[in-house]
Amino acid sequence: MSRFFGKTKGFTLLELLMVVIIVGVLASLALPQYAGFVEKARAAEATATIGAIKNAQALYKLENGNYSSVLADLGMGSVPTSGDAQYWTYGTAGTAGTSYTITATRSGKKAAGHTGETIILTWTDANTPPEAWSGTYTAVIPK
Repeated sequence: MSRFFGKTKGFTLLELLMVVIIVGVLASLALPQYAGFVEKARAAEATATIGAIKNAQALYKLENGNYSSVLADLGMGSVPTSGDAQYWTYGTAGTAGTSYTITATRSGKKAAGHTGETIILTWTDANTPPEAWSGTYTAVIPK
């Protein structure tokens, strides 16, 4: 029979099956790691935006003598505060020129499964150093 068909070239079904199994095992190991990296990146986005709000609050206080309670007053119009958010919404509240609070809440179009996670930071001016940050967070950065 081999003289009719010649020498066959290609992969056997068993070889193809082994490759599919190996690729499946590698994918099952890589996907949880990838999801963790994505969540860390989203938490880093919140941290960077909080830093920008902090800097804007400091500038606002220099110009106006108190802290703002509205992000729009800080020139932070592009910071999501409601339904246009992808992953986080942000807010700020200033009190009597001596302190302010920045809140980042996990919500938005792509925050499924993570809604309700928050980062809350409060800055308090003191007449004598040290001026201080205090804050809380809930389940924001995966291990």
